[in-house]
Amino acid sequence: MIKSTIASIAMVSIAGALPATASADDWDMRAYTGAEIASDSEAANSWTLSATSAQGPGLVFVCTENSGMRGAVVYEPDEDLVDQALFSRGWTANKTGNVTVGDWSMEGRWVHQRRANTLTTSNRSTIVAMLNGVNRGENIAMDFHRMDPMRLTFPETGDAFTSFVQSCPITGRR
Repeated sequence: MIKSTIASIAMVSIAGALPATASADDWDMRAYTGAEIASDSEAANSWTLSATSAQGPGLVFVCTENSGMRGAVVYEPDEDLVDQALFSRGWTANKTGNVTVGDWSMEGRWVHQRRANTLTTSNRSTIVAMLNGVNRGENIAMDFHRMDPMRLTFPETGDAFTSFVQSCPITGRR
C-alpha cells in the first residue's frame, strides 16, 4: 500500500494535476548539497518542504538520498521552520501519539525535542499519509500524550510541493 501511495503522489505531480493557486509564500521548498542550500535542485542530495498551518504549528518534510524521509511538526514555530526542525540540538525523548489524516488514523512513536518545540517521525506510512493529506487539502489532527491536541489546516499545494515530490528519490521520478 505504501508503494502505491508513493506512486500515486509521483503520478499526480508528474501529471501536473496539483492545484497551482497558492502564493509563493505558502510552501517553501529547499534543495541542499550537504548542509548548504543548493541553487540547482537536480544536483542536490536532500530537499525540504515546509509550511505553517492556519492554526500556527508548522510541518516540515525532509527527503535525503541516503537517509530516506522524515516528517516534523514544529508546534511552536520560530522564524525558520526548517532550521528549527533540522538544526536544533538538545535532549530528545520518544513520544507516542495519534495522527489522523482525513479518515485514516495511525498511532506511532515520534522523537520529541522539547527545546526546539518539534516532534519528528521517520515512519514512512505516516509521512506519506500526511503528504497525501496536504495534497488533497485534508485536515491533519495530532494528539500526543501530555500535549494539547492539534488540528492543522495547510495552504493549497503548488509549484514548491510539486518540485519536492519530483526531486525526492522516494516519491519522484529521479
